[in-house]
Amino acid sequence: MSTVIAAVTVRAAERIKALGAEETLETLRQELERVPRLGVLLGAPRPDGSEVRKTRIEPRGGVPGLAVAYVYTPAPPPPTVAIVAVTPDDGVPAD
Repeated sequence: MSTVIAAVTVRAAERIKALGAEETLETLRQELERVPRLGVLLGAPRPDGSEVRKTRIEPRGGVPGLAVAYVYTPAPPPPTVAIVAVTPDDGVPAD
């Protein structure tokens, strides 16, 4: 049983629908319920423990690679993850 609740914001859901990758994002949402600190931390954690993170979904089945930004909030219980942004990712590493 999961102890983390993961959700997708309306804006991110609209974007993923336009990209035709709803199933791919649902798979990630479920994974974030199991591993909420997946991906790279962007900046320092806030005093309340919340973190902004980014992960990448590899391209497959006609869906481009995607960069996904989300916010992890451990308190108050239950911990939550909100997927807030989804953008096509060209795969070029950042400097």
